[in-house]
Amino acid sequence: MVMEWEGMAALPVPIFIYSYEEEGRKCLRASKGLCDFLQLEEEESCRYLSQPLELVTHPEDTLRIIQATHRAMENKETQWRLSFCMLLPCGEYVWVLCHTVQVNLSERRRLFYSSIMDVASEHEQNEQRKAEQKHMNLLLDKILETTQVGIFWKDKERRFLGANKAFLEYYGFPSESVIIGKTDEDMGWHADDEPYKKDERWVLETGRSTHRVRGKCLSHGEMREIVASKSPLIENGEIVGLVGSFEDVTEEYRQQQKIVELNDRLLASLKRTEMANRAKTAFLSNVSHDMRTPLNGILGFARLAAASNNMEKVQNYLQKIIKSAELLQSLIDDTLELSRISAGKLRLEPEILEAETMFDTLLTTISSMAENKGVHFEIQGSLADMGTVKADALKLNKVFLNLLSNAVKFTPVGGRVIFSAECLKERLGGRRKCCIRVKDTGIGMDEAFLPKMFEPFVQEHRLPVQGTGLGLAIAKQLVDMLGGSISVASRVNEGTEFKVEFYLEQVMAPVPGKGTEAVPKDFFKGRRVLLCEDNTLNQELAKTLLEDEGMVVLLAENGQIGLEIFNDSDLGSIDAILMDIRMPVMDGLQATRLIREMPRRDGRAVPILALTANAFREDAEKSKAAGMNSHLTKPLEPEKLLHDLAHYMAAFDEARTGWPERGKKI
Repeated sequence: MVMEWEGMAALPVPIFIYSYEEEGRKCLRASKGLCDFLQLEEEESCRYLSQPLELVTHPEDTLRIIQATHRAMENKETQWRLSFCMLLPCGEYVWVLCHTVQVNLSERRRLFYSSIMDVASEHEQNEQRKAEQKHMNLLLDKILETTQVGIFWKDKERRFLGANKAFLEYYGFPSESVIIGKTDEDMGWHADDEPYKKDERWVLETGRSTHRVRGKCLSHGEMREIVASKSPLIENGEIVGLVGSFEDVTEEYRQQQKIVELNDRLLASLKRTEMANRAKTAFLSNVSHDMRTPLNGILGFARLAAASNNMEKVQNYLQKIIKSAELLQSLIDDTLELSRISAGKLRLEPEILEAETMFDTLLTTISSMAENKGVHFEIQGSLADMGTVKADALKLNKVFLNLLSNAVKFTPVGGRVIFSAECLKERLGGRRKCCIRVKDTGIGMDEAFLPKMFEPFVQEHRLPVQGTGLGLAIAKQLVDMLGGSISVASRVNEGTEFKVEFYLEQVMAPVPGKGTEAVPKDFFKGRRVLLCEDNTLNQELAKTLLEDEGMVVLLAENGQIGLEIFNDSDLGSIDAILMDIRMPVMDGLQATRLIREMPRRDGRAVPILALTANAFREDAEKSKAAGMNSHLTKPLEPEKLLHDLAHYMAAFDEARTGWPERGKKI
């Protein structure tokens, strides 16, 4: 036995010899391969493996190993195989497959030869697996005559002739009589018999072996992943059958599947990120290009106006500056709205209203636009049958504003634009379907352009009038957001027809009244307004507008100065505050909060209106949370500003009734 060990000791395969004595299991020798595996010298390796099993194996496997070993010894098995999780000296766990051969030296003394194979690395490179298998075969040739893996053998008709114990235990058969004379198809344990039939026929016909053919097999009521290897049985130079073995690789396969799925998701995520980056770059490029066009007109005509002494020319230049500025403003508004829709920040705001009058203001505007251009505008049908509905009328109007304004814009003089509305019978719960068509006899669109028409910044170059290129993209995304659909039919020089279908929720509720407030003559005369604005041009613009209405304007360059001016003012002497948001030293939100916290009556009651370029909903919500009464966005809309000032000033007048005379800060 010593001589045999001398031949195996230098093998790179992990091998060790141990015995069971009264004091327990004791490791006697360890091969170089095992020392390398444990990264210890031989003496340290033997000492490490002589420890109690619970110190070198995973707690969940210790009892199973002890029971399996005792069972094998009691049954006087000469060899057995066991897979378990081993604790390495470095503190890491690794799954190993341990082959053990029992050798009786005398009646009372037995030695155990064991080899260890790291099965966790089996999914690594195929060459490494072959090398490990080669080393294992070398070990098995020296130590084992047979192996405790699942082994079976068949005749030339692929009928079972027998199987070993490991095979029978895997399938839960009491004896091999259950399978003898039957084929895999007779047993019905494979999810698909074809891979096994194919490789077995190939072995029987060619005399060559197959290795690790993957398939599925039913074991103890569970469909498991296995790989099978098969070789021909040859007697007197003739193929008489085949012998095969198999391994359960369910867990390995599941791990591989997880890795594949994770890789697929990662690749998909990278692809989406790459596409998003390209889209972002294109978006910014288009925005920059389209903004520079009207900006060029504004700057160019402004320079011409500044250099000209001809008032007629100056007036002409100013009109062109206004048109360019309006286009730039429209582009900025559309870009922001498209950005908010794409980011999911735009929310539906349904309100209760009469469906019949939902588009009245829009249709009046379009009718005037068409009349000015010489285009006949016709309205057909209505949504009167819908009655009272709950809908986001603002977004619906935005959709049809884009469609109708385009229809008028691209229809020549004498042409027709038709707006037709229809209530359909189709229902979805408490909602009823509506169909609105916008048809024109305009220049139409080229068939090649139609698939791209809803993409941002895409316009036909042949168009006589250029816009932002965002209107249809916004309309499409708004329709999608509303749960509707939009389609188009168009022919060059014949016209275009858009069809929009959407559902409206019918309700039995009164429509809230909307009164209009008329500002009395000289209402603003003598009113004192504190204007907190750091930009000198915006100061001049707002100051001029307010003073033209008879108001007195107090200027503050930032929130801190505005706070000081208000604090030093007489009680109730300031009728309103216009507050920019982004200012140096102290921003408008902080200044507003501090004013509202002042221990004086007008600090809590004075109207404070945000006048800012921050145009998102979140900005308006922040203004409201800070204590502002209204949130107005730049560019300044004079009518809206004066309307809100009059409304909140009137409310402030009522609040000041009965206050002490001005001048007392209480």
